[in-house]
Amino acid sequence: MKKIQTYLFIISLIIPSSTVFSQVENDSNDSLTIDNKILTINKIRLGIDIYKPIKSSSEGDNLNYEIVGDLQITENLYLAAEYGIIDRLVEDENINFNSKGSFLRFGFDYNMFKNWVGMDNAIFLGLRYGSSNFSNKIESYNIRNSDAYFSNFVDNNYQTINHSNLTGSWLEILAGVKVETFNNIYLGFSLRLNKLLSTKKPDNFDNLFIPGFNKVTDDNTWGSGFNYTLTYSIPLKKRK
Repeated sequence: MKKIQTYLFIISLIIPSSTVFSQVENDSNDSLTIDNKILTINKIRLGIDIYKPIKSSSEGDNLNYEIVGDLQITENLYLAAEYGIIDRLVEDENINFNSKGSFLRFGFDYNMFKNWVGMDNAIFLGLRYGSSNFSNKIESYNIRNSDAYFSNFVDNNYQTINHSNLTGSWLEILAGVKVETFNNIYLGFSLRLNKLLSTKKPDNFDNLFIPGFNKVTDDNTWGSGFNYTLTYSIPLKKRK
């Protein structure tokens, strides 16, 4: 599943550009024309989320990284995709478990910022569809004893439990900023609001954490996220 998601990430960035170039004819202004519609495919950006490894290291997680990329298809519209792997220890009031898996998000961003000549910054809104394949390993948990007078907690001494082949899917609405700090090098961040669409749960256990979606609660299928990215732009034609 991880290999499939990796391939989908790469294909989602490459196919649109290869499809366009197979159908286009260059005019004297270096524009790309398809059925009398002009596309301005200037660049493809690739990079990483630099916040996640720092956060996972400070929290004692084993692994947390994310690869990001986008492809400009018109002056303000970008196809975008993100692929990541998470191996995280989740500590809750009554249960501690390890969640390990990968996720893929893809969609588009729309730049609402009007750049001056020579600038290439963005203030954007975006939409993503996300999917995740993961497993949970329950390390420890407490059981409530309703008959106890002073305390209804009973410390456990049970074996670890493994749940594998779990899945989740969701939609994300996001808003963010990208700033060209050096030539073809961008720093950016985005805030994300997630809506869980579906999840495959194991027997007698809920998915409390989904890689790529983050925390899940029983009474709420909404979540949130944040990323801070460093990307490099590969120009496909000279900037004006």
